[in-house]
Amino acid sequence: MSADDYLHKLADFLRTQPATSELTYEDISRATSREELGISSLNIILVLVNYIKEHADNSVTLKPEWVSRLNDVDGIVSVLREIDESSREQARA
Repeated sequence: MSADDYLHKLADFLRTQPATSELTYEDISRATSREELGISSLNIILVLVNYIKEHADNSVTLKPEWVSRLNDVDGIVSVLREIDESSREQARA
């Protein structure tokens, strides 16, 4: 999946979350940080937990090294990609 595909995936998922339901793909593609999107640090953690439940069937756990990457949009996208890759690896095992 390309980086743009992941931006779309992020936008689609954020629209399903109560705290971020108003965000659009255009908002996300223009922003560089989660602060620009109005997403608090707690809300991005909750979004990740929900993403893991929905897209990784709880087979992936939050990693402390992700925290520093959650301040900018590119970092969030890279974490989603890592969750998806880890989930696929778990499914193959």
